[in-house]
Amino acid sequence: MKEFTTSAKVAQQPDGARKLPDVPFKLDGVEMVCRAPKDAQLAYLMAAGSAGRTEADQVAAVLDFFEQTLEPGSLAVFKRRLLSTNDSFEFSDAMAIFQHVCEEWSARPTGSGSGF
Repeated sequence: MKEFTTSAKVAQQPDGARKLPDVPFKLDGVEMVCRAPKDAQLAYLMAAGSAGRTEADQVAAVLDFFEQTLEPGSLAVFKRRLLSTNDSFEFSDAMAIFQHVCEEWSARPTGSGSGF
């Protein structure tokens, strides 16, 4: 975890506290925001991607992470679209967003290059 947090892009708050930036993105033209995580959430993010977790545990961790970091309006869109049987938004799309957010916070592009 320490390696991730020390390599992350850090913004300064007016009070001098360190903070990761919020990450805006668009999902089919809808502007959404993933709020900057606190340290405990960042630790959870690192655990979500752990190779030692089962695929089911990783899926649950990623969904839990979105539940806590997406701003309320974005979360409502995310949930509605992900759970709708008539919507083409799939978990693989959510994972692409997750990867994008991780890249923004770690300042380490993985080469996904997909536009939302």
